[in-house]
Amino acid sequence: MTELGLVRPDMAALVGQPYGAAVSYPVTASDIRRWAIAVHFPEPPPAQYLDPEAEAQGRLVAPLDLDVFAWGAARTEPTGREIAVDPVLEMYGAMEHHLGVAPPDLPHGLHGGASVDYTGVRIRPGDVIATATVIERYLEKTGRVGAMLITDLATTWTNQAGETVKVARMSQIRY
Repeated sequence: MTELGLVRPDMAALVGQPYGAAVSYPVTASDIRRWAIAVHFPEPPPAQYLDPEAEAQGRLVAPLDLDVFAWGAARTEPTGREIAVDPVLEMYGAMEHHLGVAPPDLPHGLHGGASVDYTGVRIRPGDVIATATVIERYLEKTGRVGAMLITDLATTWTNQAGETVKVARMSQIRY
């Protein structure tokens, strides 16, 4: 993992520690309708997301891709360990500073891909969603631009009952 020397021991110790957490406002039927209308525009959304009978009977569920944080978070939960960092490093993907560790001096970045694993637990009106983001792993590589650090992140979404709704994964490439 440290063959290029980008991942220091203090960084390696961060793997698996939550560094970003947020809690949503309660989801409303209106949030579900607006999201469905927006993502299907200019086509009409599937009727199931507009059905007032489903809402009245408690059967209304959100589209899988609903982003409950699109309109902001009710609150974010800092780690209490944050340190100041060069804004350029943060702009290109540094997150170690949220856990009190200086990020590597890699002032460029790329999005390396994303995926989402859905659990089958659906978001419904009234749900409050909490997220926690962790660094899953670091991977060092040499590319045409030189030494690169690939950071795999995972954000777990859970509802107020503690059920996991989904896990969103993303890779960031810094160089």
